[in-house]
Amino acid sequence: MALMRDLLLVAVISLSLTNPIKAQAHENTWSTEGGYTVLAEQYTAVWCEVCAEVDPWMPEFTQSNGNRVARVALHDDFDDPMGTPITDHRVSRYTNGSPAAPSFWFDGEILAGGAPDRSTMHRQLLSAEGSRSDDTRIEIEATFDSGNMHIETSLSEWSSLEQTQISIFIIEDSVVIEEAEAINGVYRHHDVVRAYHEVSLNDEDNKWSYGGDSFLLSEGNLSYSSSEITLSIVASFDSDLDPDELSIVAVHETIGELEAHSTLGALKLEIGEESGHSLIGLSLPLAVMVILSMLSFKARSRR
Repeated sequence: MALMRDLLLVAVISLSLTNPIKAQAHENTWSTEGGYTVLAEQYTAVWCEVCAEVDPWMPEFTQSNGNRVARVALHDDFDDPMGTPITDHRVSRYTNGSPAAPSFWFDGEILAGGAPDRSTMHRQLLSAEGSRSDDTRIEIEATFDSGNMHIETSLSEWSSLEQTQISIFIIEDSVVIEEAEAINGVYRHHDVVRAYHEVSLNDEDNKWSYGGDSFLLSEGNLSYSSSEITLSIVASFDSDLDPDELSIVAVHETIGELEAHSTLGALKLEIGEESGHSLIGLSLPLAVMVILSMLSFKARSRR
C-alpha cells in the first residue's frame, strides 16, 4: 500500500509539472537568441533568366543549413512587383554600380555573379563562417497584437560598437505573383524583403527606414545599459498579411567604406514557430528533480 501511495504521488506531481504552462499575455510572442548566423543577401529579379535557375532551390539550401544562414532576397526595384528602395539601399553598401543578377553577399563578401551551384554556395557559407572573428550576442522578441508587431532586438557581448549599426529586415517567407508578372517563369518566391529599418549605434539620428504600402514602421527607440543595447520598433501592416508568413532578420554590422563592411552578428526569427515562452522544456527536468528528492527523503525517513 505504501508503494502504491508513493507511485500515485509521483504520478500526480509529474502531471502537474509537465502540463504545458503558457501565460496568455505571451500567446502571440515569439523569441530566439544567437548571433552566429551568416547573412546571405541575394540580388534577384523576376526578369532575370539566370535567377530562374537558382531561386527555386534556395529554400532547400537555407533549410538544410538551419540557423547557420539567413537569406534575404532583394528584388530589383525596376519592373519587379517585389522590388523596393530597400534593394538599392542595401546594394549601395557593397558596390557603386548595378550588380549582375543574381548576386550574393555572404556577410558582405560577394560571390561571383552567374548561377552558382549548391557546392559553391556551401563553400561560400563555410568561408563566411571562418572569416567571422567574433559574434555579437543577439536576442529578438516579437509580439503581434491587432495588426501591430512589436519587435525588440537586443545586443550583448559585442567586440566593438564603433561605426556600427543595427539593421532589421522583415521578410515574407513565400510570395506568389501573377502569371503576367512572372517574366522568367517563376511564380513563387521566398525570403522576400518587405520592410527594413536601420539605426547607427553612434548617432541615433543616422537611420534609414522603409515599409512601403504594406508596412508602417515607427521611428524606433534605442535604450542602453552597461551590457546591453535594445532597439524597439513597431511595424503596423495590412490585414491581408498573415504574421505567420513573416520572419525577422536582425544584424549587427559595420558602417563605412565599401570594402570595410562586415557582419558582426546576425539572427533570424521565424514568426509562427512555437513560442519561446512555453515552460514545457523546463518542467520535465524539474519533475525529475522533485521526484528524486522525494524518494531520497522517504528513503532516509524509513531508516
